[in-house]
Amino acid sequence: MRAVRRAVLPMVIGGLAAGVLHVLGVQSVFAWGWAIAAATVTLLIGIRMPDDPRFDAPGRAPDPRYVGSEVSRLAWAINPRTDTVNEAVTRRVRATLARRLGRLGVDAEDDAQTAAIDRHLGPGLWQRLNGRRTTVGDIRAGLEAAERLEQLTMLRPQRIAHSALADQPALADPSPSQGKRTR
Repeated sequence: MRAVRRAVLPMVIGGLAAGVLHVLGVQSVFAWGWAIAAATVTLLIGIRMPDDPRFDAPGRAPDPRYVGSEVSRLAWAINPRTDTVNEAVTRRVRATLARRLGRLGVDAEDDAQTAAIDRHLGPGLWQRLNGRRTTVGDIRAGLEAAERLEQLTMLRPQRIAHSALADQPALADPSPSQGKRTR
């Protein structure tokens, strides 16, 4: 694509040169010869040589006025007049909740586990997040549920580790000989 853009101007110059020379009454062979010569000169002038400072110069700096980010796009997805949110926000909250439910062994996509989902998130929250009009209140409830799920997943490994230590007395009460190196 870049080569085509570089060749457009020389072709236009060559065509103009051929047209002007034909209008002036120059023989066709000479007109086309001079047109090719003009196009070649134009092409060679446009080529950047390795010693040209423009050859490896960095591009222009991005416009500092554009400060858009993913957070701003998500903020625009909330409509305060109707108290509804766009699909982008809802999809992100659903993905977070599905990941955190997955850590607890609950598959959010499985309809058979609806009772477990409602127990962890709250009654009907998952259905409201999958509905057509999700409100800001639903998103807030989803984020609160995500916080609760995070706390549950943080406590769960500690419970498992504590119960495992209680089952194995050698690990629960290490003797002084454990941890010492023998030679």
